[in-house]
Amino acid sequence: MSKAKLIDQNCYEDIIYERDLESNLDHPFLATLIFSFQDKDYIYMIHDLMSGGDLRYWYTQKKIFTEKECKFLVVCIILALEYLHANKIIHRDLKPENILFDKNGYIHIADFGIARMLNNEPEEKVIHVSGTPGYMAPETIFKERHSYTSDFFSLGVIMYEMMLKKRPFIGKNRQEIKEKMAKGQVKIKEAPKGWSPEIVDFINKLLIKNPEERLGSKGFSELKFHPWLRFYDWKSTYLKKEKAPFIPPKKVICSEEIEQNNTPDNLKKLQKIKNSELFQKAFIDFKYFNKYSKKCIEKREPYINPHAFYDEIENRNKFKSISENLQKEVKIKEANDKKRFASMSPIEAVKTKIFNNNKKDEYKVNEKRGIGFDKNRNNLNLIKINAKFRKLSDDI
Repeated sequence: MSKAKLIDQNCYEDIIYERDLESNLDHPFLATLIFSFQDKDYIYMIHDLMSGGDLRYWYTQKKIFTEKECKFLVVCIILALEYLHANKIIHRDLKPENILFDKNGYIHIADFGIARMLNNEPEEKVIHVSGTPGYMAPETIFKERHSYTSDFFSLGVIMYEMMLKKRPFIGKNRQEIKEKMAKGQVKIKEAPKGWSPEIVDFINKLLIKNPEERLGSKGFSELKFHPWLRFYDWKSTYLKKEKAPFIPPKKVICSEEIEQNNTPDNLKKLQKIKNSELFQKAFIDFKYFNKYSKKCIEKREPYINPHAFYDEIENRNKFKSISENLQKEVKIKEANDKKRFASMSPIEAVKTKIFNNNKKDEYKVNEKRGIGFDKNRNNLNLIKINAKFRKLSDDI
């Protein structure tokens, strides 16, 4: 992103805020920030690669989503929103363009440009108007105080569009959409063919104009225990063990925005900004970030993960499989040793036993003295072994 253009559009502070917010996010259904850095003229923000395109792309490709596909996408979105809301973050710009598919068909929410963090939840609410008309909640577009439930309204609009191939509020501009919202409550009366009455009830409750009566206003349990999602296996989806019902074709889908604003007047204006004192100071706080760097990990805030118990279960299963594999290896080694000893002559077996015991004793002595000793190193005292063997053979 051009620094001069960000200053010209007066949004450079929002970019730094977005970078700071994203650097602390870590969830399987968010398009997380991997690196960020800058040079003299530009700033760079590198995110996870989402090669499956966005939800809007598949609308334009005339992809007809089934109820099963819709349910899977909604579950992924709810899990991502639960993580954000647990950390007091409102996304505020949930729309098909910001829902990206990876190569396996799982979705990731992107673009935290207008997301905001509430410091005193639940008392504090945001009054700043922002978002995309058509997906904004009524309390947002009418410049009223809004909170987490505004994200649920946007989710309802996305589901409405998946089912009926149109948005509930359509207009040429923001004013027309406001007028349609003011007229009355939008409600789906009958489910289309192939869709259940439960999903219709779910969407209608998400699209309630009053945020205090909207589905999810009392917490995510209202969403998860709704008849439409009550018996869903949330754990397998979070751990990505479930096969996605819709997997995009195996090719990278990219969209390029080519800006053609390089007119002489515009270039002069940008050059003037580059020479200004603000240009030198604006991006001082935009420091290098590397998700995998120890320094960056130490600076990150400990964000809450409400799905941590799923991770714990997965880790236990991993450790269990590792221990089982080790036990198998030990048993195989013991069986091989027995076969090897069985094939040895009595004298070879005695020599091998003396050698192994001598090696263990030497390791213990050196360990007490604080001397490093490699168990696998063949540091043998053959004279001692032969002497022990002679003594043993004399006794026999």
